[in-house]
Amino acid sequence: MSKQYNDSIRVASERIQWERDDVASKIVDFEQARHKQSQRQFAIEQGVCRSTLQHWLARKESIDASPILIEFLESPTGTAFLHRIVTSAHFVFTKDGVASIHNVSTFLNLSGLSPFVASSYSTQQRVSNKMDDSMIEFEESVRPELSQNMPAKKISLAEDETFHPQICAVSMEPVSNFIIVEKYVDNREGETWNAVVLQALRDLPVEVIQVASDEGRGLINHTIKGLNVHHSSDCFHVPHEIGKGTSGALASAVKKAEKEYETIVKQSQKEVDLKENYDNQPKRPPGRRPGFEKKIKLAKENEHQAKSNLEVSRQNQETVRNAKAEIGKVYHPYNTETGAKQDSQKVSELLESCFENINEATKDLSDRCKQRVEKAHRVVKNMVATIAFFFRMIDLYMDNMQILDRDRQLMHDYLIPGFHLRQVARKEKDAERKSRISEMSQELLLILTQQDGPFSEYTENDIKILEKAAEECAQIFQRSSSCVEGRNAQLSLRHHGIHKLSDRSLKAQTIVHNYYRRNRDGTTPAERFFEAKHIDLFEWLLEKMDYPARPQHRLRKAA
Repeated sequence: MSKQYNDSIRVASERIQWERDDVASKIVDFEQARHKQSQRQFAIEQGVCRSTLQHWLARKESIDASPILIEFLESPTGTAFLHRIVTSAHFVFTKDGVASIHNVSTFLNLSGLSPFVASSYSTQQRVSNKMDDSMIEFEESVRPELSQNMPAKKISLAEDETFHPQICAVSMEPVSNFIIVEKYVDNREGETWNAVVLQALRDLPVEVIQVASDEGRGLINHTIKGLNVHHSSDCFHVPHEIGKGTSGALASAVKKAEKEYETIVKQSQKEVDLKENYDNQPKRPPGRRPGFEKKIKLAKENEHQAKSNLEVSRQNQETVRNAKAEIGKVYHPYNTETGAKQDSQKVSELLESCFENINEATKDLSDRCKQRVEKAHRVVKNMVATIAFFFRMIDLYMDNMQILDRDRQLMHDYLIPGFHLRQVARKEKDAERKSRISEMSQELLLILTQQDGPFSEYTENDIKILEKAAEECAQIFQRSSSCVEGRNAQLSLRHHGIHKLSDRSLKAQTIVHNYYRRNRDGTTPAERFFEAKHIDLFEWLLEKMDYPARPQHRLRKAA
């Protein structure tokens, strides 16, 4: 067991021992004086209810469990252990997980702890509500200090709405994954977004420079007019819109071409079979011989044309599929294969090339399908603007740092592309492409450790400063609100299980995400966002939560 666990058990045991000393002394006094006076007289003298005294005396005898288990769980250490078990069950099952209070009650029953802990739904519901209140108290306790000591910085936001069916506005800082806003609102208008976001940022020394979101009017109004910052269009919605408009129609065209090809092949084979049957007859039938060869030739021509149509349909489907994937691959400020800079003009040319291929492949589709493609195409100018915004911001960043021209060039050519490709590699799903991007990132960043390289004469502290600056510059480019989409999925899963999330429960869920869930490096979103450590949320709850209530009626079951 960890030292922290042992210390918490020890402190809890001492606390329980102190609380029980008075009870134990009264029981001993009664045992010594029971031959002289009744329970009623003793209870009056000691100021204790007689029923309470009777409960103390009969407690252990009424538990249907192993004597060894009773001796342990009725001791201060055992009670502290039960306290930790019940608190952990609620925290893991209902707060960090998606289980319900009924699941906690079932766990207590099946684990054999119900003779020692009240396991009814109403009792555990009170525990759950107490835990929500304690978590809200935790944030109110630790956030002011974290905000006060937080270094001032510029941040981006990723925003979206989800529905339960109430409208839930979610805003996150994508670099740290810290939830800024997660709140039920009355509508999705820009004014509503302005109110909740500005309220959440009022005590933070941060400046919002851009918002990544979909093309919702309320979000765009909130970004451009409310916050007066750059709006970065979510890259996901561009190929998604293309897919919604074309995938079904292209699949239908392929299916239709396949059916036509199969029909013509059968017809062609039928003509061949008729010819063979006619020629293989022992006696030639009377009359002129049918023109089988002409019919077979015509059928073969039709078959060739149908096969060509099928290949074209499949090629169109493949072209659109590849072009959609290519949009995500080329929409970067640096080439993911070489690390070379891609300015806004270059990215515009690459994106336009993708749409030219899509338009060519979908020219025979309906106007409705083409309108979907055009709707996605309109976002390209915003994507190009985001590339220009990125390079403008990193220039301002380095101007504020007063970086030397030599270091500035190295940042542009090696460090910022290297850290950007590292971020891309972390998110890439294709293993082969992930490996290639990661290798290119390492190759670019290798300049920091080269013995005869440009940084060989720099001190370790100077290199760390440049590394941090390059990583922060790379993080300015935000092209997706996927972190919010993932969070919305988690909330939907929880809402699906319990059918309703109160404002208090939603607030508690936000706190668990921000102050408990950890990344691969072992840090919480709050630690990454505030750039400071905070006390452990679960240990705080152990101190604040009441000790488990005892069952009112004993369950005659073996533990």
